[in-house]
This record gives sequence, structure tokens and C-alpha cells, in this order.
Amino acid sequence: MKWFKGITVVLLLAVLTACGNTESKAPVEKTEKIEVKDATGDTIKLSEAPTKIISLMPSNTEILFSLGLGDDVIGVSAYDDYPAETKKITKVVSTNVDTEKIISLKPDLVLGHESMLSSQKDAYQQLKDAGITVFVVPDATNLKDTEKTIITIGELTGTEKEATQVTTSMEDQKATIEKRAKELKTSPKVWIEISPDLYTAGKGTFMNEMLELAGGTNIVTESGFIPYNEEKVIQQNPAIILSVYPDAKSIISERSAWKDISAVKNDQIYEMDANKLSRPGPRLLEGAADIQAVLEN
Repeated sequence: MKWFKGITVVLLLAVLTACGNTESKAPVEKTEKIEVKDATGDTIKLSEAPTKIISLMPSNTEILFSLGLGDDVIGVSAYDDYPAETKKITKVVSTNVDTEKIISLKPDLVLGHESMLSSQKDAYQQLKDAGITVFVVPDATNLKDTEKTIITIGELTGTEKEATQVTTSMEDQKATIEKRAKELKTSPKVWIEISPDLYTAGKGTFMNEMLELAGGTNIVTESGFIPYNEEKVIQQNPAIILSVYPDAKSIISERSAWKDISAVKNDQIYEMDANKLSRPGPRLLEGAADIQAVLEN
């Protein structure tokens, strides 16, 4: 997913940007060196585990909290909303990175993101020029990549054990979901609606991956987040409609052209938590489980 844009369809797609592990991180000896390569290919070196961390992306923040590092997070983006504690943390980025504020907080580590590179490259460089360690987190596009990211952040922060526990838990959740998916009698056809103007999620998106994992079949075979044709939705006649924006059920139900779609006739329209289905972090499998609960209904 790309960096944040305005609150129209594009912002909704960007937002479609943790299982809480509350254990404290294990202390890292001051003599132990940390060296991890980031998304730019640079090797980031730390003399000890960071204790003042700034996260520029909600997915990074969720990962940090899942590793038990919530107390070490001193700055987040204006879009952070999970866990609830993030609302009280200093905001250092909205549309643009506030480099002056970040520098004033004197962090040991700033977690950037690969999806921000094109728009925030200069800000990253300003932070580096000020002597601040910036680690650019790779842009995960699937569950496997997300687990790799969690392990990488664990290595960077001296919480390898906790990172392994989180990814193991995710794999256990995945196995449970896969088992239940095999028990489904059918694989219902599903339409995913991201916005009222019929943007949807196709192949290569977390939403599609979680839907298929849960046992559903996406009526969209194209890739990415795309605008879709209304006539094609009607023709495909989905049995279930999943939406990720407020009041979607009432909006969809009132479309006269959709009255004969099975999902509409049978009241099978569900509003889902977009963040669970799009942020590359520990809660993705919760999103898949939520979808599966709908499929089993």
C-alpha cells in the first residue's frame, strides 16, 4: 500500500494500510551489536537495543506493540489508532514527516517505510543528516512477507524471542483457519467493496489473500485495488458482500439495480474492519477469522 493521501477513495485505500504480546523485551547487553539490512539495502547498526522509538506507519506501530515495546514508542503517525494507547503518543507525521519534531524528541531509532520513500525521501535524509538512525521497513505485500517484517523488527529491537512468538501464533491461527476452510461445504462468491464508487480488492492484496484463506472466492480476478464495473458485479451475483467503509450496508442495500443480487436479497452484507485486512501486521489473521465467521454464518 502506498503512503497516505486524502480522505476520498485514495485515503481509504491507503488506510487499507496486534495480537497483543504484553511480555517485556529481554534486555540486550550494551556490548552486543545489532546489524540489520533495511529496504534500501543499507545496513543499520545499533550498539544496543533502542529504547526511544518513533514509528512513521501504523503497521510498524502495531508490530512494536505486539513485541512488548509500547512503552518505548515516543512518536507515531496521525493515522495510528491501534492499540488505544497510540492516541496519547506524540504525532510526528500526517501528510508529511515533521522532521523538526522528530529531531527534538531525540529518538534512538525511527522506523520508516518503503512505501513512503518516493514522497518522504528528503525527510528521511534530513533525519539521517541530523544523526538519527532511520530504518526503512520493507513494504510487505502478503502474509509471508509480513511475518518476515516482524522478525526483522524483532532483530532490530532486541526482541527476537518475542517476534518468533508472534509469528508462531500467526501461523497457528492460519492453520486453524485453513482447517475450518476445508470444512466449508462451498466456497461462496464474494464481492469486496472498498468505497461507494465500486473500488475493490483483487489479486495481490491482503484482503484477497485473507478471503481465500478463509475459504471464500473473490468474484474479481484482476490484480490490485481497482474500480470495477457495476454490471459485472450484478452478473457475477455474489452470495456475500464485504465492505470496509461506514454505513456501507445501507448504501449497498438501497441500490435498485442490485436488488436481485443474492447477497442483497438474503441480507448478506457485512462491514469489516479495514485495518485488520490491510495493515501488514499481527492482526491480519484476526481479519481472516472475521471473514470466515461470515462465510460460516
